[in-house]
Amino acid sequence: MNTVSHQLRIELSTAEGAMLRALGLMERRGYLLQTCRLYAEMEGRKVLDIQVESDRPASLLKRQLERLHDVLTVKVKSEAAPAVGKFNARTSK
Repeated sequence: MNTVSHQLRIELSTAEGAMLRALGLMERRGYLLQTCRLYAEMEGRKVLDIQVESDRPASLLKRQLERLHDVLTVKVKSEAAPAVGKFNARTSK
């Protein structure tokens, strides 16, 4: 299967270890973390923007993350194949 890049936004509670549990789940399930940004949004919540690569669908990771107690919401922002190895007819001659 081809590796696909996924971008997700995860809202977490501020409980101790919440981010570590979410990141650990991604790694154990075979999603390779590419980028990660953590924002303190509102009182009692953190927002984690991530980009992962995997041959598995983003919807599967979304469902798995939603099962964690400290995860409040998960949104798939994009699911697109990486540009490496793609053929572009406009630039090829």
